[in-house]
Amino acid sequence: MRTLVLMAAWLLAAPGSAETLREFLKANAIPATSFSKAELDEEINGATAQRDPIVLAAYVRIQGDAVAGDPRLVRFDKASGTVQRAEVKPEDEGMCCGSPDDIALIEDFALLSFHINPSAETMLVVGKDLKLVTTLYGFDVREVAPGQVVFVENMVHFAAVHPERLEFADLASGKTMELYPPKGDALRAAFALEHAQHMPPKATCEKMDDPCKAEDYDESIDFVDTDGHGSFAFTVQREALHATASEQPPESVVSEAALYRYARDGKGWLYCEEKLSDDEAKALALPPGQRAGATASKGRCTPGLAVVPDMANADYSPFEGRKPH
Repeated sequence: MRTLVLMAAWLLAAPGSAETLREFLKANAIPATSFSKAELDEEINGATAQRDPIVLAAYVRIQGDAVAGDPRLVRFDKASGTVQRAEVKPEDEGMCCGSPDDIALIEDFALLSFHINPSAETMLVVGKDLKLVTTLYGFDVREVAPGQVVFVENMVHFAAVHPERLEFADLASGKTMELYPPKGDALRAAFALEHAQHMPPKATCEKMDDPCKAEDYDESIDFVDTDGHGSFAFTVQREALHATASEQPPESVVSEAALYRYARDGKGWLYCEEKLSDDEAKALALPPGQRAGATASKGRCTPGLAVVPDMANADYSPFEGRKPH
């Protein structure tokens, strides 16, 4: 319940500097003729995206220091000069919507991202008609095939660890599947064993209110590449941290980086994995044109292991109510 109260507080806040709708439309070269003077004078926070000839804008009205009402959309076709307007009612108003953070245009869909907390966003997926198609809970979305995306799931911000999880979504059907971490991952199992060998003494764990579980550690996902047809790669940086004294920051006791490549076959998802050196991980974090040939992600491993989602740390990502797949 406390988590939900904290979420509600973030959602009601209106971060960023507001501007009038008139200023917002003018800055994005969107005609204002279909708006009333009262609407144009309202203070709003908004975001835009463009894929010629379409400009898509999303905004929320601001009253005082809070958001008022549901998100409003404006779709401007520069070729025809037409302006389409809509108001989107979220499926779960308790999880949306603050000020829009970003808009991603993917095929015939737009993903509107709204801030929840520093580790969580709500993404409203709308079609060309500006009607709500589905809702996703996560961030850092990437298109891996036409109309299909992967993204990092939301996390509880105030938690002992932050193990990022990866989810797949088909935007047309609304079907989702969790992809990372996979059950039976040999690298993660080995990392947990090493973590256990570097665990603080039991007395220190109890003093610091640290669960000191070998399977609990931070994981950060960074996308590397995608072929646009369902195959993609990403790196995972794992790090276990523990505080050993009051008012002292936690210290790293063990860390590693790994490369994962995922691909589709006729039955589902397959993956492969490879441990990386620190230099290889840094090289893969560079833009593709700056990576050395020896550290290119393609060809390093061939997906052959079936993906079965591991739900062991799913409590750190509770935003979807853990829907069955």
